[in-house]
Amino acid sequence: METSRVKPGLNGVGVGVGVGMGSVNGSSRRPGPGYGYYMGSGGGRAAQAPVDGCSVALRVFVLASTLVSAVVMGVDRQTSTIRITISDTLPPLEVPLTANWSYSSAFVYFVVANAMVCLFSAAALAACRSRAAMVPVMVGDLLALALLYSAVGAAAEFGILGERGNSHVRWAKVCNVYGRFCERAMAAVIVSLIAAFANLVLLMLNILTIHKSSSYY
Repeated sequence: METSRVKPGLNGVGVGVGVGMGSVNGSSRRPGPGYGYYMGSGGGRAAQAPVDGCSVALRVFVLASTLVSAVVMGVDRQTSTIRITISDTLPPLEVPLTANWSYSSAFVYFVVANAMVCLFSAAALAACRSRAAMVPVMVGDLLALALLYSAVGAAAEFGILGERGNSHVRWAKVCNVYGRFCERAMAAVIVSLIAAFANLVLLMLNILTIHKSSSYY
């Protein structure tokens, strides 16, 4: 009597059934590169998230740029002497007036927004290898992007008002008096705008990474 060569267990029927089911279900398609990331590997232990050097570099750049923007705007202050004429018969009065970033709600919002994005970028760098933190970090990137662009828009609008004034409501320009103050504020806004663009590129790269790593596609 001829004995069966197929042995039950791991080396026999289990393998045959696995191969057969794989052929029926079309498993000729190989799992995507993110299969281990999403399903875990190594004895049931969840795999760590892959770290992209470009994403980390962009994250560090956003952190440094927002920090620089917040510090430059936060220390922006200038005192100038303004001559005030009370009467034609009296000599003009010289009054020292100070321009400070805290006198403008737009600049205060700018400093707070950049500081918040800077802290978030530091936390995201600390959690860059956590698989569970990937989606929350992406949501945080989206919120940080909106926060930066809104802060840049508000500060830029106030800066243009100080540079050109508004003749319709009789608002005089002040940057001709506080030139150094306006230059520092403009530099902080430009750096923050570059940080916002870098954050946008970072968010797009993360979306593409998840798209390529997903086993659905």
